[in-house]
Amino acid sequence: MQKKDLLYVAILAVIVFGLYWKTFDYDLIWDDEIFFKHNLLFIEHQPLTSAFKYGYFSEQLGVQGQDHYYRPLLTLSFLLENELWGIRNITLRLTNLLIFLLSLIFLFAFLKAHSDKAYLPEITTLLFALYPLNCENIVWVVGRGDLFLLLWGSLAFLFFELFLKKGRPLYLVGSSFFFLLGVFSKETFILFLPLLFLYEKIRRRRITWPYHLANASIILLFFFIKNLVLGIKNIKMVYLPNSLENAKAALGTLGYYLRTMIFPLRYDMFLPVTDMNRVIFLAFGLLALVFIVWLVIWAKKDRDMALPASLFLIFWLGHIPLIYASIFPYQIYSRYMMVSGLGLVWLLAHFLMRIKERPRFGFVFLVLILFIPSIVLNAGAYKNSTVFWQRAMKSSSEDAYVLFQAAKTAIENKDYLSAEISLNKSLSVSMKRETAILVSMLYADVEMMRADYPGVLRWMASVEEFEKSPEIRIAPFISYQINSKKARVLVSQGDIGAAEKLLLENIAGYSTVKEAYSDLYNMYVSHGLWPEAAKLEETMKSIFPTFFAAVDTPKMRQEFETLPFDKKMTFYIQNRNFAAAIALVRTLPSLDIDHQFLLAKLSFYEGKAEEGDKVIQEILDQNPGSFEILNKAGFFYLYNLIRVKAAIGYFEQALALNPSQPEIIVLTGRLKREYVEKIKDVWAEGPH
Repeated sequence: MQKKDLLYVAILAVIVFGLYWKTFDYDLIWDDEIFFKHNLLFIEHQPLTSAFKYGYFSEQLGVQGQDHYYRPLLTLSFLLENELWGIRNITLRLTNLLIFLLSLIFLFAFLKAHSDKAYLPEITTLLFALYPLNCENIVWVVGRGDLFLLLWGSLAFLFFELFLKKGRPLYLVGSSFFFLLGVFSKETFILFLPLLFLYEKIRRRRITWPYHLANASIILLFFFIKNLVLGIKNIKMVYLPNSLENAKAALGTLGYYLRTMIFPLRYDMFLPVTDMNRVIFLAFGLLALVFIVWLVIWAKKDRDMALPASLFLIFWLGHIPLIYASIFPYQIYSRYMMVSGLGLVWLLAHFLMRIKERPRFGFVFLVLILFIPSIVLNAGAYKNSTVFWQRAMKSSSEDAYVLFQAAKTAIENKDYLSAEISLNKSLSVSMKRETAILVSMLYADVEMMRADYPGVLRWMASVEEFEKSPEIRIAPFISYQINSKKARVLVSQGDIGAAEKLLLENIAGYSTVKEAYSDLYNMYVSHGLWPEAAKLEETMKSIFPTFFAAVDTPKMRQEFETLPFDKKMTFYIQNRNFAAAIALVRTLPSLDIDHQFLLAKLSFYEGKAEEGDKVIQEILDQNPGSFEILNKAGFFYLYNLIRVKAAIGYFEQALALNPSQPEIIVLTGRLKREYVEKIKDVWAEGPH
């Protein structure tokens, strides 16, 4: 490239960096969080070669056999980052942006080599660099797979173009090498195979068969290795009940993608297949069919349009079959359209070449004025989980998986009532079995927080019911969580022997998970089982010498005996030894009202709700006619146990004594309107 080209690239890089740098420290959301925070490859700093030995989402989805993704080079890039500077939000997104900028450079170089039209490469690259859809793959960290599609695809085409111009076989080898990198980065890179074939056919009317056969062999090699690693040959296809529904789903998906690409300023990030029946998507689907016919006719008349038209169509149409795949949780994502979006922008740039220079640059300027604020607004959806799932709720408020994620985020923000409302609502809509498992597990957490242990066990039993289906095997990671939740219930109720058995099962099944050992060790210590704790300490230090280096059981035992009341109480509560906590409260010479409420809370947490209610009634009997104490009882049930109906009962008694309580009136009305009237009896209708 000439000096002016390098200057153009440098200015473009500054603009792009200026738009995205504020997103670097955004939270990890959704599958970013799953992939990085709960992945043993990173937690245990496993060797780089592990990227080729495991699937992309190995056993993290709830049901085994759902990990259809094998993307070793993508995983390798993350493992390499983990070794160099660790998994950090800033560096993950900075790396994504650098990959995107490299892709733009090679794309620009290819366009310069491919086209002799003045300003076509510059306009195409500029419009694509600021195309709003691209922000998803930059800010959404796992979107790196699509960035690799762009990078390796640009290089494969650049080297192929150099071969066509200079005839040196080494360029063909380079192009196939980048084709290999692309296929092992993301499976959909295989769509470049027909593109490269068509490109050569258009450029010189003959085919270099060894090159294309080599690329086809790379694809066969990839799927052979994938089958060896994952034990599956391909993604299972699941079709809708009849042909008309299948056709409507395909038509609506075509429309969704077309609408998203031609109106990228604001769009739905992802949607379930059932939403493709919306009138708006079906209407755009019909428009898409007309557009496809028109584009094919146009490309036949103008050979310069053939490659961008093929790029657009092949990656657009190539993602339609995914709607029939068993991919969880969604098959339709706007970020899939990155490469197809490049084709569309390229087509637009070709059209602009036909108009005069001044209006052409005026139009480009106008488009950029629209694109830039759109990037800022769309990227803002990734600031944190709350904002992300709020945007998803606007797109698909009746989708069970979105409701589950909204509930999960609400729990993380300690908004338990909103979480239960979302979970409760999800039970009234259809959902995939994987979602049903996740909903049940999260609902069990809500029941755990309100100390409804029969409810917790009931939800766990509903998950284990899936095991009775011959087509489903619960993933070991979910079984681990079931054991953990059951053990928490048993520890709370004082059944240490049964809890120990479950926690030992977790250690046997997940010997490299530190938390499995911590759970058992904390149970031993909090229940005074010091010999067992000391023995387990030796095992923990032999496996995790650094992580458990500070653990010293004899010292802890000595210090524990001298802990003051508050710290000892906190320790018992954190480790769910509620019987000991109750005994500790009863050592006090007299109980003030706060300690009486504490005693009631501990009784509930021990699983003895009747005793807890009895303590509350004793407090009320000691303070007859006190609306303040009634209110305090209401807040106790609301905030400590998330038992709304009981709380409302006490608030109403307080209002009967003193109607002049506007805050309580507003709170009671809101609880009735936003919780009681919305919540439905779970087990009356069935949990799934």
